[in-house]
Amino acid sequence: MKLLALRHRLLPGDLPPEGWERKQPSAAALRHDVWVALVVMVIAVVGMEMILSFGPAENAPDRIPSYLAMCALTAPLAVRRRFPIIAMLLLSGMFMGFGIWMPQVMVQLTPQVTYFVGLYSAVTWAKDRRSLRLALAAVILAMFLWLVIGITNAKLLFGTELDLPTSIETSGFLDPVIAYASYNFLINLLYFGGAIFMGLMSWRGAWQHELVVEQADQLRAQSAELARRAVIDERLRIARELHDVVAHHISAVGVQAAAARMVQPRDPQRAAELMRGIEDSARQAVGETRSLLRVLRHEGADESVSTDPTAQRAPEPSLEQLPALVEQCSRAGLRVELITVEHRSDALQEVSAGLGLALYRIAAESLANVREHSTARSAVLSLRSGGDTHGEWVEVEVTDDGAPRPGTAGSGFGLRGIRERAELHHGLVDIGPRSPTGWRTRARLRLLNSATAPTTTQGVAP
Repeated sequence: MKLLALRHRLLPGDLPPEGWERKQPSAAALRHDVWVALVVMVIAVVGMEMILSFGPAENAPDRIPSYLAMCALTAPLAVRRRFPIIAMLLLSGMFMGFGIWMPQVMVQLTPQVTYFVGLYSAVTWAKDRRSLRLALAAVILAMFLWLVIGITNAKLLFGTELDLPTSIETSGFLDPVIAYASYNFLINLLYFGGAIFMGLMSWRGAWQHELVVEQADQLRAQSAELARRAVIDERLRIARELHDVVAHHISAVGVQAAAARMVQPRDPQRAAELMRGIEDSARQAVGETRSLLRVLRHEGADESVSTDPTAQRAPEPSLEQLPALVEQCSRAGLRVELITVEHRSDALQEVSAGLGLALYRIAAESLANVREHSTARSAVLSLRSGGDTHGEWVEVEVTDDGAPRPGTAGSGFGLRGIRERAELHHGLVDIGPRSPTGWRTRARLRLLNSATAPTTTQGVAP
């Protein structure tokens, strides 16, 4: 627990969970470690030969044992990531053993760097962190005892006293024995502490990298999900448009066909006009249906540059097509009066394309409901704009004075589509019977979306 607390103090910030294991290196990386160990081994032997060549001959270590010691000290680097704890323990044992047997070899740079890398690799690559902590504690304790014995030069092992210049005058303020011991402790503290600290930093960095990769994968999955939902939403929008197109035009076709059948014996000219209305409604229905369904196709580059006018998508309806809608309803036998009221000039001209489409579809669906489900022969289509504390708005209202036609109950999709369109634009829907007779469908949509705009509701008109 004390080691964990010390690690938290040395490494501020989030640390990997206790059960987390670092992803082990690939087989190619492990083979790379073997080649690195061989190269370091060659460098160590060549460096040892250089030292023997320019150093004094007296007290020089034997050549062959020195070469073998260098090779033995660098060999564990080949498995430093495959077996990190074992490599650290082997290096620790050889470091202490060769330090007693061949101290001239151990003071060289290569053994010092090799042991530092072994400690670092164990801390950063060990999978079993509990075993790592036990092994580190054992190594640190053994090195501490070895350092104490080496500094005090215990008679039990060496038989001589610590050889320091105590008989000559020094320029420092500290006692030579205390200064020598403190200096060695400081060097070893920085050596072991630096290796362990850098290993912990690398271990935590690997965990943070894994978190970043996982978060990137989640972001990609969320992005794909958002794209999939966008496609679904677009298809739902097209389905709603198709329903409105079919409900509007096909109901007009049915009404006109019934009227033509009834008047054909006594008024052939009127029947012919109704048949032309059926033809127009059918053509418009087919055209708008093709326009919407073309969105679902992945057209190629050749099709996208086609010069065929029928291959291009027709513009979406807007408020400018309301007079044509009124005329079409009149040809179908329903007289419609269009009333436009603006609270300021050009307010309706500022309606966006999406809002204009929603208003047009609501008007068309409302008039189709009158033709299909009401006995009324006339209706009033009102288009108004205004403003309140929540901002500017524009509303469309369809009223009639007929009674419900028996046996014509619908599926309810048309009214649901009206509510959905109004909700998309922070609108208010009022659908219900009028008093004393008739029906009213009103939808008020916001020109400017506001966070305080009212939500969609359904009510009964007074």
